[in-house]
Amino acid sequence: MTATVARPSTRVPDVCERRRGRIARFRGRWRVALRYGARDARRATGRTALVAVMVMLPVAVGTFAATTLWSTRSTPERVVATELGPLLQASVQYGGCAPIVQTPDDRSGGAACQEGKANLAAVQDAISHALPSADTLTLGLTAQVEVRGHALQRSVTGMQTDLTVPDVAAAFPLRAGRLPRAGEVALDGAMAGDLGVGLGDRVAVRLSAASADAGNAPASAVVVGLLAPNAPADTYALLPAAGPLQTPATFDVTDFWSAQPRWLVSGNSPVTWDDVLAVNKVGGVVLSRSVTLDPPSADSAPPRRGPSTNGLSQLVSTWSAFAAVVIVGLLEAVLLVGPAFAVGARRSARSLALVVAAGGSTRTVRAIVLGTGVVIGAFASVAGVALGLAVAAVVVTRTQGGLRFLSVPWLAVVAVAVVGVVLAAAAAWLPARGASKADVVAVLSGRRGDTAHRRWPAVLGSVLAATGFGGAIVAGLTAQPLLIAAGAVMGEVGLVLACGGIVVLLGRAAARLPLTWRFAFRDAARHRSRTSPAIAAVIVACAGATAGMVYSDAQSLHDLRYIMPLAAPDVLVLSTTADTGLTSAQIAAAGDAVRAVVPAAGPLQPVHVLRFASDDVGVQVDPALGLSTWAVTGTPVRGPVVDDGSLVDMLGIPDPGAARDALRSGRAVVQTGAARHGHVPLVVTHMDPATGTATADAPVTVPAVGVGDPAGPSNANLPVLPSAVAATLGGQVVVGGLVAHVPHTVGIAAQETLRATLADRVGTTDAGSGIVDVAFQDVAHHYGTPQWLVTLLILGSAVLLALAAAWIAAALAAAETRPDLATLTSVGATPSTRKRIVAAQAGTIATIGAVVGSVSGVALGAAFVLPHRIAGTAVDPTWTVAIPWAALGATLLVVPLLAVTASWLATRSGLVLTRRATG
Repeated sequence: MTATVARPSTRVPDVCERRRGRIARFRGRWRVALRYGARDARRATGRTALVAVMVMLPVAVGTFAATTLWSTRSTPERVVATELGPLLQASVQYGGCAPIVQTPDDRSGGAACQEGKANLAAVQDAISHALPSADTLTLGLTAQVEVRGHALQRSVTGMQTDLTVPDVAAAFPLRAGRLPRAGEVALDGAMAGDLGVGLGDRVAVRLSAASADAGNAPASAVVVGLLAPNAPADTYALLPAAGPLQTPATFDVTDFWSAQPRWLVSGNSPVTWDDVLAVNKVGGVVLSRSVTLDPPSADSAPPRRGPSTNGLSQLVSTWSAFAAVVIVGLLEAVLLVGPAFAVGARRSARSLALVVAAGGSTRTVRAIVLGTGVVIGAFASVAGVALGLAVAAVVVTRTQGGLRFLSVPWLAVVAVAVVGVVLAAAAAWLPARGASKADVVAVLSGRRGDTAHRRWPAVLGSVLAATGFGGAIVAGLTAQPLLIAAGAVMGEVGLVLACGGIVVLLGRAAARLPLTWRFAFRDAARHRSRTSPAIAAVIVACAGATAGMVYSDAQSLHDLRYIMPLAAPDVLVLSTTADTGLTSAQIAAAGDAVRAVVPAAGPLQPVHVLRFASDDVGVQVDPALGLSTWAVTGTPVRGPVVDDGSLVDMLGIPDPGAARDALRSGRAVVQTGAARHGHVPLVVTHMDPATGTATADAPVTVPAVGVGDPAGPSNANLPVLPSAVAATLGGQVVVGGLVAHVPHTVGIAAQETLRATLADRVGTTDAGSGIVDVAFQDVAHHYGTPQWLVTLLILGSAVLLALAAAWIAAALAAAETRPDLATLTSVGATPSTRKRIVAAQAGTIATIGAVVGSVSGVALGAAFVLPHRIAGTAVDPTWTVAIPWAALGATLLVVPLLAVTASWLATRSGLVLTRRATG
């Protein structure tokens, strides 16, 4: 007869803890945990540094983003600092009539009444009497001024005021130099660079040529200062009181080009809301320091005008995708840091087992492992906050033409720091839970104390992944941004849970693989608690990168399709709206002007266009074809263009060879999709300027050839007509513009200078503007950051994250499989076998993660692209799901290859044999 005796418990009853109160037990447990965690962090400096960097980086990024975004907000403090400086009490503008209504912030409700001219002295006297008697008014004049350097000129907003008043002078900070005196000027730094002038150079300043004011002769001034960004009243040229602007006896607020008064209020008495109301009664609009920083109650202030704030649906649409990215990013950080804590818990398994054997509870063991995460997370969060604030301070204060005021959202920064600590603790949770469930007897006897794994996480994860990604695609087709974000998060969480099942399936299918890969797959399946987080981290990184590249490619293709080039890259375009076009004398004068301002320009080529007797007549492809507006536009050289094929290259027409052959054979050139069966209907439209209504003649069907992509990009010169087709539409063929190649970019200053020179030499219209306008087609590129740089950043980030996860897990595997490798060595394995096995372990993690992550990332990226394509009932053909096959292939190839190569190089082939534990 055999007696069965129950196995004695491996855990020691927690008798001592039960005798104490709950708070005392909690305090004692965490005192030990934090002390142990600090000691463990000091002992394992390499692992601590790795975890600290992984926690510090997202905290630094979050702090930088929060501080930068907060510094761009138009807060009352920033408005006051920008418009009034540190000392001014208020600024006052005349609204055009009296009384006037404004809101406390001077941003709404204070629109000018525009009732004609006003007497400057009378208005100033009325405003002075309405303000506190202790304050002083300083008159400033703002106007559009022309600043001409050595060869170029710019038309900008200038301000002339008495800079000897200390409060006024303090409102205009400088990047370099000093404030101007008589015969001097201070310019915006970016504008000075565009003009090619610096400190000490001499410029000419005058009112804009469009102004009808007397005394408009240019005045010479020396540049003595460069203004900091965000100067008051958007000032780009600051002039002293003795500047070239003449103080008018009367002024008209409706005349944009004339000098407008702006009074700056200085003194010791704040301008209160009652003072603002008093100034409103005489027609003044006030920006008060006191009222802006401490606005009156809603009952005493008029309601704000303008659009209402965004509703809940708009907020959800705007922030749901961002929230999904943040959640997935935090999940990625947890998965990356988790294996590092698993390494620590595995190496500390004996110490933790001794704690249990000495009377510690499972809660104490969990707290010890979590304490290591809290200690490292707190240190890394503080360092991340400091790094983020330092970088934000440099970016905000050094941004050219943009930010100037650094504002730190301390509440948000503290929240980010707390998130960093929670992130580290969350990453340590699973290792802590596993350590608390380890078999104490097995660990103390030298055997593995792993517990059995369950199947339900893999099943649940597979269901969540399929449901999440499928739901995201459906939500994309129905344009539901919140559901897309929820599906994305659900799908990623599902993949994380399913990693264990994926590893087990591949481990069972590894029987026919070589020894090293068979060992790696089966070791990964046996130790899923170690490999699953690492594979999940690679999956999330590759999925996020693939989704980002899919969306980035779709966005880039959309932007490319919306490009409407005026001509080929690096082509200067001169155009005229005159019905009779340009005469030979005007063409010659235009050529002289171009050679004077842009001497590198090539010879001017005339562009012939079809003109009618009235400016309100145009030609377009028949709208009944249902083409989108970007495929049916007029030409900047108002036409349409009439050409024999000689200008298709300079005009930037798509498929220039086909377009040239078509024009020479007497066929029109239109956007692909407009021509049906080799013909296209053209419509002559007439616009009634009195009623704003358009009438159209009967369509004229002409032979045509389509060029380019029907979804875009288009060309602003389409359609292009041959002479025979133009004759069927009526009108007259004239020279409507000129084009020339320029081997360098023609900047804003050069364009404005050329425009003014053309007005002087060619002539002006009745309104005073030049009859010839100027445009320059810069090198065609995608909007924003170049596409190759975006792809490189996304792909590089994914590779680094994936390699970090693979290497961490490989290091843990190498430490844990040392006895197995020693056994293989003792039975005849070569010294390089260990290197191959460690490399195979890293390659297993990287390959599984890259493949699964890339496939799921394509679905995720498509889900975020589809809402743009399907807007309501219409389909926007400029949005398509573009799969970046080259980048996707690089991900699938580079990540495993680098993981295998680096692990191979970092692993030593030699191994010290150790005695295997038995029992």
